[in-house]
Amino acid sequence: MLTTKSNERLSKVHPLLAEKVRLICQTLARDGLDIQIVQGLRTFAEQDALFAQGRTKAGPKVTNARGGQSNHNFGLAVDLCPFVNGKPQWEDSATFQKIGKEAKLLKLEWGGDWVKFNDRPHVQLPGLTMKDCNTIYNKSGRVLQRVWDAATAAFVQKV
Repeated sequence: MLTTKSNERLSKVHPLLAEKVRLICQTLARDGLDIQIVQGLRTFAEQDALFAQGRTKAGPKVTNARGGQSNHNFGLAVDLCPFVNGKPQWEDSATFQKIGKEAKLLKLEWGGDWVKFNDRPHVQLPGLTMKDCNTIYNKSGRVLQRVWDAATAAFVQKV
């Protein structure tokens, strides 16, 4: 069962992505797994702060994307994590593989398949490039719904 925080995060991302992520969580819950959404929509400033981590700020590197270079910045990506007794299980490779498998069955892109930056928690709606997202976002006066409309069209065309 998704926590209030997970549902709040899903309420801020593309509705099609949110629907598919809920299905992933429900499917894996039937196997006794507790999957929660730990990241969703991020502002460009939040993205820049994460990028600084492990570079100019303390902590491990968690992203190679600056603000405007991540699908999170456009509500097209979420990060999922298995939990046991309310604690995230970042090293649970088997469950991340299950998340990836379910995501791919729903035609989502899974960051665990990426070669350059393997990102097992990451699941995103495929179809638009970062250039597409930024162009649409900036030309529309920074209206996120315009990016979502284009993402829906691109996804439907792709599948």
